[in-house]
Amino acid sequence: MKLLTITLYKLKIMLSDRLFFAAMIILPLFISGATGSALRYEKLNIVPVAVTDEDGSSYSKLLLERLSKKEGLGLDITTREQAVQMVKNNKVEAAFIVRKGFEDKIRKGDDKEIIDIINAPLSFSFGYVSEVVAGEVMRFTANSIAAQRVLGQYDRLDIPVNAGLSEEVMKYADSQWEPKPLMTIDYREMEGGSAIEVSKVSVPTATTTSVGIIVMFIMLYILFSSGWLIDERTNGTLRRLVSGSNALRYSFMGNISTLVIAGIIQIAVISVVNRWVFQVELFPGGWSYAVLGAYLLAVISVSMFLSSVLKTPAQLQAGAPVLALLTGFVGGCFWNFTEVSEQIKQLARFTPQGWALEGINSLIINSENISAVYLPMGVLILMSLILLPVSYIIIKVQVRM
Repeated sequence: MKLLTITLYKLKIMLSDRLFFAAMIILPLFISGATGSALRYEKLNIVPVAVTDEDGSSYSKLLLERLSKKEGLGLDITTREQAVQMVKNNKVEAAFIVRKGFEDKIRKGDDKEIIDIINAPLSFSFGYVSEVVAGEVMRFTANSIAAQRVLGQYDRLDIPVNAGLSEEVMKYADSQWEPKPLMTIDYREMEGGSAIEVSKVSVPTATTTSVGIIVMFIMLYILFSSGWLIDERTNGTLRRLVSGSNALRYSFMGNISTLVIAGIIQIAVISVVNRWVFQVELFPGGWSYAVLGAYLLAVISVSMFLSSVLKTPAQLQAGAPVLALLTGFVGGCFWNFTEVSEQIKQLARFTPQGWALEGINSLIINSENISAVYLPMGVLILMSLILLPVSYIIIKVQVRM
């Protein structure tokens, strides 16, 4: 009850500065939103596409199944109206509507007016997606034409045809596409006067920068909010607490729990606004929030350590933005953490932001790779387990001097 009372009291004081709290939420949202808008047309891992199956035949279902397995495509199967709306809202690069009668026309060798295509005017990937879809439709059409030609030749030679010959020919023709088609297209990028291999971008720069901005502002908010510890030491509050039974310990723990709650509120508000207002999910799954939780504890331990060694609140207010910006830059908050050399990554690991971004970005690349977050979380938790006891010992020595 003592700890709860202290926590609620300090939380009330901390959140009383509504303007500062709002700024620590609005600013990262504004900056990350501007960054995402400016870098919207960069190379992406997945091209989002809406698909509608109005035919409902075995051919159309097989088409959707094959497209869903294509590397680089993210299919959203929906209705025609929703697909059109998704293109208008720039949620997908294009929409493909498989029209009714798709299978019947394919079996006749007719590939005209079987798929309606709607693309966003500013889409850079529409040509690539169209070729992928056209390639799969060509596969169906080629198989059907092959069967018709074989049946036609049998008819000209007056050779009896069994009922399953057509399907047998189509099955054989389809087997020529596996494990890869007889003809493929090799994409290369031009750099200067020569072609280069296309490197795959693991995480879009807009995503990593947005996450980095939010991570940096979490640290900035916690550092600025830990100034009362210096105030309590300078005005004699902590010295008076030493006379009470475990009062100093409860006050120290209350400071920590208050910062934890305030940090959770900040993360929750930013996450909800990104998800419901901007339709952006920057932190995939529960493990990314676990990494943020470990990062929050590490940042709190850093702030408590600084508050225990600095002499005045002015020193903390002057040093907090410098520390947050410097470690944020080194830690990868302002650049694509996944597209740099290993030497730069090693430098980033000297900061809590670097470890937090390493864990979160690994989940953005592959949400099922949970083992990739164990080391970042372990380092962040170890940092807090070292700095928090050290901070408490320093404060305890100072107030007894």
